[in-house]
Order: sequence, then structure tokens, then C-alpha cells
Amino acid sequence: MIRPIAPRASARLVAPLVALLVAGCGGEDGPPREPVGGVVTLDGRPLERGLITFTPEAGGDLVVSGLVVDGEFSLPRSEGPGLGRHRVDVWSKKPTGKTLKDRADPENPVEETVELVPPRYNLRSELMADVERGGENRFTYDLAGTREKGPARKVASRRP
Repeated sequence: MIRPIAPRASARLVAPLVALLVAGCGGEDGPPREPVGGVVTLDGRPLERGLITFTPEAGGDLVVSGLVVDGEFSLPRSEGPGLGRHRVDVWSKKPTGKTLKDRADPENPVEETVELVPPRYNLRSELMADVERGGENRFTYDLAGTREKGPARKVASRRP
């Protein structure tokens, strides 16, 4: 006579094996990614602080961003973009020293900031990156034009 405990014991042994097979052996989830890194300068000087974003030219959901600190950025494979051509956007905001009333929350003022990077490198970006499997994937972006004609773009920030 077979006891009912035996099937439960078997299930306890088989369940972890099934979980390992489903998870795979260290394989990637989703599309393949690559590590990327590089340098961003603005008017010949390293961009102090900013954000760089890679958006696949072919579309898709794998849009990734990373910080630019002292002119350098680095995204490891786990956070990097997929393969192919990408539009690259660079942003960097600087506080003006002024505070503004927040229309949504008048009790809490917001800090006014100015976007330092011209629109041709973010809103209407002309920057591109071709991310290759196993390639160096190191990019240099020499941005210019902080002294363009016209007023700087002011942006309200939630940070006081």
C-alpha cells in the first residue's frame, strides 16, 4: 500500500527543479542588452551632472537612462540599452535660486531650474548611438550652445 505522503515528498523535490528549468541557467530576460559608457561635454567642459537616455530608433519598450557625473556615464549590461540604433537625449538642470508657487500645491513652493542643454540634444535630439553586441559601445558627445540666442528654458522642480 502506498502512503499519501510519498506524492507530497516527490512534489517537494520536483518543484525546485521545475523552478530552475523555468528560470533558466543565468539567461537574459527580454531582449539582449549591452553595457555602454562614455563622455559628455558641454561647451568644451565635462557636464557636471545630468541625465542621458537611450531610446531605440525602431521603437520598443527598452528605453534606458543613466546619470552623467563629472562628464562620464556608465550603464552596466543589466541596465544598458538593447542592440541597434538609438536616439540619445541629454538633460542637465541648474537651480536659478528662485522659488515658485506650485499651482497644484500652493503651500509648498518649488525650486525654479533652467535647462542647460540646448533642445537639439534632448527635445529635438540629433544625437545617436549604434549599440553593437560585444562592441566597445563607448560614446563621446561634445555638446555646444549654452549661450544660444533667446532665454533659457525655465522648469519648475519639486526639490526645495
